[in-house]
Amino acid sequence: MDQIDQVRQKTDLVGIISEQVSLKKAGRNFKGVCPFHEEKTPSFIVSPERQIFKCFGCGMGGDVFKFLMEREKMEFGEVLRMLADRAGIELKQFRPTREQKIKEKLLEINHLGSEFYHYLLMEHDVGKNALRYLLKRGIKRSSIKLFKLGYAADEWEALQNFLIRKKGYRADELEMAGLIIGRSGVIRGYYDRFRGRVMFSLFDHRKRVVGFAGRVLEGDEKKAKYINSPETILYHKSNVLYGLETTKEWIKKKNQAVVVEGELDAISSYQAGVKNVVGIKGTALTEGQVDLLKRFCENIALALDKDTAGDMAARRGIELAEKIGLNVRIIELKYGKDPDECAQKSAKLWKESVKKAIPVYDFYIKSAVKRFGINTPEGKRKVSDEVSVILAKITNEVIKAHYVKKLAKVLKVSEEAVGKEIERRKRQVVVGERNKPEKKEREEKDRRERLEEYILALLLQIESGVYRNLRKIDENIISEGAVKKVIKRLKDWKKKGKRWDINRFTESLAAELTEVVDLGYLMDLGKVANDADKLEKELEIALEEMEKLFYKEELVKLSEEIKRAEKEKKDKRLERLRRKFVEISVLLKR
Repeated sequence: MDQIDQVRQKTDLVGIISEQVSLKKAGRNFKGVCPFHEEKTPSFIVSPERQIFKCFGCGMGGDVFKFLMEREKMEFGEVLRMLADRAGIELKQFRPTREQKIKEKLLEINHLGSEFYHYLLMEHDVGKNALRYLLKRGIKRSSIKLFKLGYAADEWEALQNFLIRKKGYRADELEMAGLIIGRSGVIRGYYDRFRGRVMFSLFDHRKRVVGFAGRVLEGDEKKAKYINSPETILYHKSNVLYGLETTKEWIKKKNQAVVVEGELDAISSYQAGVKNVVGIKGTALTEGQVDLLKRFCENIALALDKDTAGDMAARRGIELAEKIGLNVRIIELKYGKDPDECAQKSAKLWKESVKKAIPVYDFYIKSAVKRFGINTPEGKRKVSDEVSVILAKITNEVIKAHYVKKLAKVLKVSEEAVGKEIERRKRQVVVGERNKPEKKEREEKDRRERLEEYILALLLQIESGVYRNLRKIDENIISEGAVKKVIKRLKDWKKKGKRWDINRFTESLAAELTEVVDLGYLMDLGKVANDADKLEKELEIALEEMEKLFYKEELVKLSEEIKRAEKEKKDKRLERLRRKFVEISVLLKR
């Protein structure tokens, strides 16, 4: 056994996937909503015996390596090393790729940079003013340590002196990490990107430092308030949620993420007792951030600026969240201009603000009315224009009807008028959708193929009765193809007296047959999956259906042959064909 197989064998795929997907037992397998595409009805199946997964909606499937590579956008080598560390296996023959070596080097640099900034803030005289500033703002020492806050000295080469001269890294590596900038002009060399700023280490959800944000101190307002790391091979702003590495367990526990706009908002919220919090840059949730949140919860509460309701970027983010099934509410602050100010004033006020978050559509109506007014026809038109566009995108008809009624009541007009305006907006959206290139639909399998796959699935999922039930299957009624080949191989195994073991059996198969077996083994069999007796009964019913289908197909063939025999006037052959037709017709009616 090589080390890849050793790592795979020591890894619990169900456990890995359960960290991101809510799985429920379904017979021998587990079932959940697919993390790779949008769906409401679960079609994502995981097998603990086979240690594989398969989505019957989008087709994504594979083992633990494939899952993490696709889900976490990791290279194979990264996944192997992570799982080996988790399983306590020392890799002896692993050779990382060039790109992976670069990533690991940049992660080392970022980690040391974070430690350096943190040391300057907490231990060095150069960081005293910054520490005083943070404490004055109500940020506790425990929070500074927990979130790894730091300070970048107001010097041109402080970080370089530490990382290059003391730690031995190269300038081009620091530049690749986004920590230094090349000088242009007569004086060559580099200068530190972050200088004289409070530093926020930006972690990914796997607790690795991928970037930084630097904030000015009081008195430096002439400078840009924030400077962030540029996009690097590690840092992608649209995929980072500040604080998630610390707060994700709270988010899971509450099944809700409180989304705020900045780092200090998130830290103050955490201090005030609302620990299921994350920060984003600005007001707009990105697709990457929404996808990340979906792994940990089903509900989000947004604390946005008061002017955000009309912001199209923020709306798009909310639409993305709703599209993948997140329930969105909006937090209206009981005090102050942002969560930081509210939480610093009173933990109770901030908690109350979160608790009383309102549904997003109520917020849109309320905000539009506040900004445009409803005392004039023009104001009502503006409210209607803004809100009807939003309501037109609601797919749930009950929710849509509720808000049609609510908007009509607010505007003091008929529900019919509001409904017509929404339908007009909806038609505009539909026309836009029609103009988009159509996706080619997957061809549906014919009835016979689906039935054959179902029969194989029923057979394979009968826990201790695979061989016993195999004798019920007549190979002659199965069409030539992969399913028939698998059934023949099963019968060969039985004849040779081999003990039934799904993993040993699949190891003996060619790749294309292994895929067919896995599809059957992972197929969702609904309520019958948990009961062996019901599985056997269902198999008998499916075989009867298969037999009828076979007889019907035979009758069609015979009809064609009878027509040819009549045309060619071959009486003896015609008589034989008609006799066979009658025999099969009788069998079909049984």
